Amino acid sequence: MNITIQDYHHGAELVKSNLNGFWLCRVLRGSMRVLFEQKTYKLTTGTVFAVQEGATFRMQSSTQNMAAEVMVFDESLMNVVYALLGAEADIGTLETAFWSDTTLEDPFGRMFAADYELLLMAVGQPDLIARHKMITASLVHLLLSIFNAVGEATTSSSGDNSKRSRLLLNHFFELVGENILSGQRTITFYADKLCVSERYLFKVCKKETGKTPKELINEFLIGQIKNALLTTEMTHQQIADQFNFPDQSAFGQFFKRMEGTSPSEWRQKYR
Repeated sequence: MNITIQDYHHGAELVKSNLNGFWLCRVLRGSMRVLFEQKTYKLTTGTVFAVQEGATFRMQSSTQNMAAEVMVFDESLMNVVYALLGAEADIGTLETAFWSDTTLEDPFGRMFAADYELLLMAVGQPDLIARHKMITASLVHLLLSIFNAVGEATTSSSGDNSKRSRLLLNHFFELVGENILSGQRTITFYADKLCVSERYLFKVCKKETGKTPKELINEFLIGQIKNALLTTEMTHQQIADQFNFPDQSAFGQFFKRMEGTSPSEWRQKYR
C-alpha cells in the first residue's frame, strides 16, 4: 500500500500523470484554475475534489497565496475501497463534482469535514496502529458522505457521464477492430491506447454492456474467425496464423471454449 500527502504552492506544477492513482485534493488557501476532464474550473479555498484513475487533470494558474494538499492512494487500496462501496455508490459523482463542508448541506457538511480530517490524520501518521484499516474505513465513509450529499446532482449529470462512457466504448471497439489481427488481446494494451486505467475500462464496459473488456475482445475475435470459416477456403492453420494464435492447437482450444464445438464441426454445420 502506497499513500502519500503532497503539498503544492503557487508556481509549482500540479498535474496528474499516473493513470492508476486516485487523488483527493483540497485547496487550503487562495484559488486555482484547473483543466479537469477537458473543462476549466476555478477552485477556491476549502474546495475538495477527487481525480479518479484515468481522469486528466492539470493546474493552469493560481493566485500568489495558493496552497493545496493532495492525498495520493494507490490501486491496491482503491480496489478494497471500491469493493466496500459496492452498489450504493455511483462513481460518476466523483467525475463531475467539487465539494466543501460549506457547500454540502448539513448533516453531510459536518460529516464530510470530520471524515476528511480523520483521513488526513491517518494518512499523515505512518506509525499508526492499524493505519491501513483506518485509512480504508475513513475513505469509504468520506466517499459515502459525498454520494449521499450529492445524489441529486449525480442524477442530473448522468446523461453526460453516459455519453462519455459510450464515446470511450466506441473508441475501444474501433481499436479492437484495428488491432485484432495483430494479436493484441490484452486489456492492458487497449487501456494504454485509451489513456485510462484497466479498472476504469472494466467499469465502463460492464456498465454499458454488462461484459468485461476481455469478453468483448474475445467476442469480436470469435466473430472474425467464424466469418473466415464461412466465407473463405483457408485451412485451420492459415486462420490460426492470420489471427496470431501460437499454433493450430491453441486456435482449436480457443474456438471450442467459445463455441462448445471444434472449428471443423462448426464449419461443417454452417457452410
